[in-house]
Amino acid sequence: MSRLTIYHSDVTEEGAGEMVVRDEFVREEPLYQQAMVALFEFRDDVEERSNQLLTERSGYVPASIFGAYLSLLGSEYAPSRSAVGTAVRVREGVARLRDKERAHLDVIEAWGNGEFYRAQRLLDELLLQFPTDQLALFAGHQLDFFLGDAQSLRDRIGAAVQEWDRDDPIYGFLLGMFSFGLEESGWYERAQDVGLEALERSPKDVWALHAVVHTHEMRAEFGPGLALMAKLEPFWVQGNFFNVHNYWHKCLYLLEEGEIAGILDIYDNVIHHPGSGLSALEMLDASAILWRLYLDDIDVGSRFVELASSWGEWLDVPFYVFNDCHAIMAFVGADRYDLAECRLKVLKESVGSSDPEATNSTMTKEVGLPIAESLVAFGRGEYQRVIDLLYPIRKIFYRFGGSHAQRDAFHRTLLEAAIRLPDPRLATRLVDERLALKEDSPYNWLSKRRILESQGDHQASLVAEQ
Repeated sequence: MSRLTIYHSDVTEEGAGEMVVRDEFVREEPLYQQAMVALFEFRDDVEERSNQLLTERSGYVPASIFGAYLSLLGSEYAPSRSAVGTAVRVREGVARLRDKERAHLDVIEAWGNGEFYRAQRLLDELLLQFPTDQLALFAGHQLDFFLGDAQSLRDRIGAAVQEWDRDDPIYGFLLGMFSFGLEESGWYERAQDVGLEALERSPKDVWALHAVVHTHEMRAEFGPGLALMAKLEPFWVQGNFFNVHNYWHKCLYLLEEGEIAGILDIYDNVIHHPGSGLSALEMLDASAILWRLYLDDIDVGSRFVELASSWGEWLDVPFYVFNDCHAIMAFVGADRYDLAECRLKVLKESVGSSDPEATNSTMTKEVGLPIAESLVAFGRGEYQRVIDLLYPIRKIFYRFGGSHAQRDAFHRTLLEAAIRLPDPRLATRLVDERLALKEDSPYNWLSKRRILESQGDHQASLVAEQ
């Protein structure tokens, strides 16, 4: 392989003509900084910015590293393997790499090889040495999210904001990330304050909006959540690749308010439609909202069939079981049990890895596989089996990734199975736990009403409904 030309714009002259390489990626490189801002804003031109950087700064190692991380952020197998290929080519083609570059390449290879926990540890080590590395913070935050690691979501960014210059344009985006970590850790008021500060700095910070929306969701403040989204609508509904997920959060609010027509309108026009690509992140949101409607016995027409077809085209080597479970939701909703059983077989085979760093194998064995099996069992009306599968692991759902709001689909599946079985003692226990945390949730009270009605307590069920 021919050697790549090394391009470092952070090489400076010091002393008697001695060339010194700083250990920080350059903030003075305009194209790199533009790509970085596009990344923090989740702008839909970030890939274009990355490609421009690669083209116009050929041989600039941070450009290759940036592009490789973009391939990892979709949580899909093929792009992740491509990122590994990029890392290998850089190692083989560059004569002299800086410590930070080598550290990033180590992270990329571990992550792309499915060694998520190892990649997380490597990012921790990188940030100990380079605490203000923007790309490591962003990538680490997303990886912590994929792993459902609330403490790392909070503390990785919490430490960084102490080191950061508050006048730096990136500082506000770090606040938005810190807000989400605080929310996932249960610090809802603090999370809301920090997130709103981030939005004051930049109303285009769609991740900060996402964090504050989560705080309202977790406290059953659906009206304020919808009001905030409406107020900032010009900044988040288009021009970024996170708008689908934020629209999904709006659907959660609408579901609590019983606005089914509004949900289906958003689904058809934004979340999944004939023009949608086969992005796992977007199809995940599509499955997550349709499954909640399915649990509520709401007719969604042919939407599950169309979504199942999309997932069927996408399916690949098991890499992130959180995605697989959402694919199975679509298969069950579409009555495609052939596809669901086929995927279950693949998942069962994937847990046999003897590699201690094969993170997805561990996540699948501990949480993903029983969840996947429970979804199929629910579709077949095997409610006791759903309970047997989900109840023992309900407190460790976080181990296979996602947020509290996303994982609530599986808690709802367990509750619905207990109501339908019926198992009134278990159903009462589950719904009372929910009410203790979200007393103003219509879903929780209407579930309580159904349980009371099944027990013949019509007066109490009427109170619950009111």
